[in-house]
Amino acid sequence: MNRSFSILLLLLVILVAGCQSSSQIDAKELEKYKVQQTEDEVKQGDFIFRLVSEKGEYRQDEEVKLYGEIEYIGEKEEVSIVHSASAILFSLEEKVRGYHIESSVQEIGVTTKLKKGEPYRENYVKKAEVIFEEDPSYQKFVDYFLEGRGFPAGYYKVNGYTDFFVKSEDGGEHINIEANVDFKVIE
Repeated sequence: MNRSFSILLLLLVILVAGCQSSSQIDAKELEKYKVQQTEDEVKQGDFIFRLVSEKGEYRQDEEVKLYGEIEYIGEKEEVSIVHSASAILFSLEEKVRGYHIESSVQEIGVTTKLKKGEPYRENYVKKAEVIFEEDPSYQKFVDYFLEGRGFPAGYYKVNGYTDFFVKSEDGGEHINIEANVDFKVIE
């Protein structure tokens, strides 16, 4: 009797754990994480790269406002840069679950003109690539992530980066700059 009860209890625990939504996390677990920085600015040569989360904490039903900026501060009035489909790319990690949210580069060779002192901005747009994942809860998380305006509850670290080539008379220069911000999403 004792053994049958133990097996039944174990099956019940597995069933409940399996049915738990990947959009939910333990609030006490989320409290362990502290937001460190909502803005980061990195200068490399004639360029400044900024990554900004407009807030340190969002609600689940609220749109996360996240953007990156490239500003040219050199001597010329404008420069042309060659980059992938986006001049600014975002990589996210939800730390409580340990899930990475990546997006792929669709095309290369796009040219953008940057005017001196005028930041070029790209807002983050939710997208995710799931190529092959054995964990069905990760797929559920990504599906939930892509729905609606907000993000699932969690603590997010964002790596924003720009990777481009600057055209010039003497050939050009490759620029790669990274910045990092973090924020929480609460229920």
